[in-house]
Amino acid sequence: MKKLITTLVILALLLGLVPAVVYAATSDVAAAGKGGNTAPTVTAVALVESGSDTAVTAMTPLTTYRVKVTAGDLNTIDDIQVIEFHIYYSSDGTNWDADALGIFKWTKAGNVWSMENGSATTTWEVVGASCISPSIYTTTSGDWYLAFKPGKLAQADAVANWHASAKAYDENKNGSGSGGSASMGAYAEISLDAASVTFGDATAGIEPGQTGYITVPATNYNNAKVTTNKQYALGVKSSATWSDGGSKTITLAGGTGVPAGSSQFNLTVDNELKGGGSPGEPKTLQGVTSTDATIAGLGNVSRIATNANTSESTGNTPMYMGLSFAVSGIQEVTYSGTITFTVTN
Repeated sequence: MKKLITTLVILALLLGLVPAVVYAATSDVAAAGKGGNTAPTVTAVALVESGSDTAVTAMTPLTTYRVKVTAGDLNTIDDIQVIEFHIYYSSDGTNWDADALGIFKWTKAGNVWSMENGSATTTWEVVGASCISPSIYTTTSGDWYLAFKPGKLAQADAVANWHASAKAYDENKNGSGSGGSASMGAYAEISLDAASVTFGDATAGIEPGQTGYITVPATNYNNAKVTTNKQYALGVKSSATWSDGGSKTITLAGGTGVPAGSSQFNLTVDNELKGGGSPGEPKTLQGVTSTDATIAGLGNVSRIATNANTSESTGNTPMYMGLSFAVSGIQEVTYSGTITFTVTN
């Protein structure tokens, strides 16, 4: 009986040692996922001085300033291909406008700074030598500095209505930002079509007690060309004494018509021509004095303006003038003096 029990125990142990049979199968699948091309970002835009990061709050035409742009890209800034800069008045736009919007661009290829004015002639300027782009492109953020000069017609405004904005582009996306504001000071200049004028017949002259009008230029007027970004007044004055270059002189009386005193002369001016009168005769006679005085009707002239995508303009005003000699004290010589036209904002 004991022997049988022992045998059964041994068999049970042997059966417990037999391993279980497991069935398994595997197969691999290739997987890929491309990271998205994150758009660049423009995190800061500021108007700053030409040699520092000091904020600019007041600008003047033809003076150098900078727009500082901080831009970034998760793919590193090497991915940024173009940055577009806008310096604009009141509201941003898309068309170059010498009055209200200057558009500039940095292009990574060739590290080129350009002004996007097309074929329009403008006094806005990109100061390439002072523009700065990042020296290292392996980082995710960098600073760009556009150096520029506002043009002569950039609208004057005592309030800080001029602003800056920027957009950064990679192959197909962009990020934008804006910042900084400044006022714009007045600018004005004036030039004349002719450097000199001749009154009366160049050979026969003007008889004492008579009046002569502009004969040279042949238009019978001298065109005053004004360039300004603000409302203005046009004025005139003359040197008080004209001479023949030697001892013979005449004195400006400052009235109209033939002067009463000996060795005197009068100058008259107007921007309109008298119909049916002598060639170049002013329509309304205004006496010129040796003190600058506003020409009648030209004391409140609108600023010079241009349309978008066109060349800058000037205000062209014809100046018709007359020269009257006194009855006595006038010699048979050529008297010369200086007539000065002024523009005042």
